[in-house]
Amino acid sequence: MANIRLRALTQEDIKTTIRWNNKDDIKFFYAGHPFPVNIEMETEWYKKILTSNFPTTVFGIELIEGGELIGLSFLKNIDLINRKAEFAIFIGSDSERGKGYSHEATILTLNFAFNDLGINRVYLFVMNNNTPAIKLYKKAGFSEEGHLIKSVFKNGNFYDEIVMGILKEKFDLK
Repeated sequence: MANIRLRALTQEDIKTTIRWNNKDDIKFFYAGHPFPVNIEMETEWYKKILTSNFPTTVFGIELIEGGELIGLSFLKNIDLINRKAEFAIFIGSDSERGKGYSHEATILTLNFAFNDLGINRVYLFVMNNNTPAIKLYKKAGFSEEGHLIKSVFKNGNFYDEIVMGILKEKFDLK
């Protein structure tokens, strides 16, 4: 049974996503930078994503029951020549974590990438200490392809990243 749906973000979502983008755990495990995000920065980001689906597609993850926005799913660096895209996801709502929504959203996003965009390979980068995310990605069918040693600097320390990927031929609507 479907519990979530993917949808386009709207201007009204800014008040929610700016809060998530300033959370320590989101900044540590997901955000590409450690800096606080202000309303002007978030508004500029929204201007980019609300008017273009290429080369990044951002989906809001919304609960079907109640319509609450609980997270974001991304296809980034979409390369239609080589038929590949980078994937990212997070559940920003603390109370909705651990309920299987990330897995459901991952499968929906992969389905969109493979079957709507014609992508052949979806890849991602995950910090090696993000055990819940690694478990999620493996469950969705991603496999480890390599390690980037000390490639992320956060809170005064270097962390390794794991490169993971999945091919269309290995994808199964689990």
